[in-house]
Amino acid sequence: MMTEKKTPLENPLRLTVGNLKGGVARSTTSIMLALALVQRTGQRVLLVDADRANGTSFEWSEYAGEVWPAEVNVVYLPSQLLGKRVREMWPDGHLIIDTGNDSTTLRQALMVTDQLLMPIGATPSEATRLTPTLQAAAEVASIKPIELSILFTRTKPNTISFREAWEQLKQMEGDVEGLHVLDVNVPFQLLYSQAFGTAPTNLGVYPEVLDEILTGGSR
Repeated sequence: MMTEKKTPLENPLRLTVGNLKGGVARSTTSIMLALALVQRTGQRVLLVDADRANGTSFEWSEYAGEVWPAEVNVVYLPSQLLGKRVREMWPDGHLIIDTGNDSTTLRQALMVTDQLLMPIGATPSEATRLTPTLQAAAEVASIKPIELSILFTRTKPNTISFREAWEQLKQMEGDVEGLHVLDVNVPFQLLYSQAFGTAPTNLGVYPEVLDEILTGGSR
């Protein structure tokens, strides 16, 4: 069997996956991107679960048990000193932080990462609920550069709600400096909802999501 060639990255990916509104597949996105990063690069990834309310990413890896890949180290770190703790344990290398609904945690995560990926549901009302997340990101962006990306999740293509949500967010893209709506979106599929507690090798569209994040898409 041929082994897929890995392409290590010279510069580490340091990504916060955050949206202060819940139920948008933050943890699924964090897990899938961490696994996709290992598939692509062969390099180690620290995945920090900073969601004090749920801890889904950490539970996911624990349920997976022995089949969970050693290259992805998942730690549960719901700390008010998140930034300091992350710097102490992981000064360099790939880093993904899965945040919850707490704005302080989100800001702490952004202080030690370079990009904010905001998963969002594919309905027009979701766009208006992004405001608190964008406000928290703007506070950090006044101190250090932050790239902002939006990822539509659980989409049902060719529906009116998805088309309206897409148009609304694309308009916001023009109004918010540094904001980019990813061309790739994550469809509503059992592949993702049934992956909890496993270490899937079929990551659906997430390798494409990762590629767009790394290349900056059309930016």
